[in-house]
Amino acid sequence: MALSSFCSLSKTELANLNDFKQTNNVKKNQIIFQEDEIAKGLYCVHKGKVKLIKTFADGNTQILRISKEAELIGYRGLLGNGRYIATGVALEDSTVCFIPKERIFELISKNVKFTLEIMSKFAHDLSLAENKSTSYIQKNSRARLAEALLLLEKSFGKTHQNYINILLSREEIASIAGMATETAVRVLHEWEQNNIIELNKKYIGIIEQEQLYKIAELEE
Repeated sequence: MALSSFCSLSKTELANLNDFKQTNNVKKNQIIFQEDEIAKGLYCVHKGKVKLIKTFADGNTQILRISKEAELIGYRGLLGNGRYIATGVALEDSTVCFIPKERIFELISKNVKFTLEIMSKFAHDLSLAENKSTSYIQKNSRARLAEALLLLEKSFGKTHQNYINILLSREEIASIAGMATETAVRVLHEWEQNNIIELNKKYIGIIEQEQLYKIAELEE
């Protein structure tokens, strides 16, 4: 289990964890866990990508984040109010491992380093959520879209052709940026015409990174 959070575990603890974990192959768009469902454990992404979707009172949804290989998901609900705070959906055909909450709580009670790792991730996620909330209040949709593209490139890297190494629909990109799909499509096309980005079907390449940083109101 190649996850940094579990590096602090002993060989015995890892072996015990492997005895209880469940490995599941999930298809693209398959729901892994549902928002407000009782959290029976946490998941780790072994292969592929998973998007975490939040549904609001008005029925609108937003992609909170996208998790890739070797990342944990579902732990904020597990360690919070006991219910998943978002819905986990496979962005592509993926393999995820499920670890029951009893095993996680047992490790937390016995292994201080593991507890600190989990708490550090928890705090990091909260900080990102707070920054995102501030961004939605203070920035316009174009700035949020530029910030989303820069974050995706930073998180997933680039292909050999210099495209962001993740395939997302225009609806998904708009959801990440918290804007209407039509607006996102129009702005992306405008940026392509101005040679700020390059579009190739679902692939997006950043040509003028400095310009995107200015639009996003961020420092490089």
